[in-house]
Amino acid sequence: MRPLTREEVRDAIVNLDPATKKVRLPARFDDVRWHRIDYLGWRDLRAPKHAYLVTEADGRAHGVLLRQAPNDAAHGSRAVMCDLCRFARRFNEVSLFTAQRPSRDKRERLDAVGLLLCTDLDCAVKVHGKPVREAVDRPVDEIIASRREGLRSRTIAFVRSVAEPRRASERSASGAARRRRRYEGP
Repeated sequence: MRPLTREEVRDAIVNLDPATKKVRLPARFDDVRWHRIDYLGWRDLRAPKHAYLVTEADGRAHGVLLRQAPNDAAHGSRAVMCDLCRFARRFNEVSLFTAQRPSRDKRERLDAVGLLLCTDLDCAVKVHGKPVREAVDRPVDEIIASRREGLRSRTIAFVRSVAEPRRASERSASGAARRRRRYEGP
C-alpha cells in the first residue's frame, strides 16, 4: 500500500455522519510501515466501539467507519473466522462490525453491511506470518503473496460494497419482502 497523507485518510471515509465529519487518526500515524500493510485499520480511542478501515484501490484511498457489535459470550470457546484474513481465532478475538451505507435519505441510512473482523484489526500481521509447510506446498513467499492478495481484494470488495448505493431493484425487492412478512405473519 502506498503511503497516504492524513488528509487522504480523512477524505476517504465515505460513511461519516454528516453532522460530525470528524475522524480521529491513530496516535502513531507517522510510524505506519505502509509497505507491510494491505489496509490501515484502527480503533477510535475516545469511542472504543468505533473503528476505521482504509484501503487503496485505483490510485485512491477508500475507507469506512465501522461500529462493533457486542460479543456474544454464548459462543463459549468456539473458533470464528475473520472475513478478511480468513484466519480462525477464538470467539472473543473476532467481532461483528457494521458499516452504514452513506445516503442523503435518512431512511436509507439504516441500511448497513456487516462482517466478522479481527477485533484488534491486525489481519496484516497474521497474513505475513510464516505458514507451516508440507513437502508438497508452494514456497513460503508465494503463500504469503497469495494471502496478501486475498486480504487486499476482500478488503476492497467490502469497502466498495459499503460505498456503492444499493440498486433500486434491491431496495424494492427487500421492501416487497417486508410487506409480505407483515401481511403473512412470522
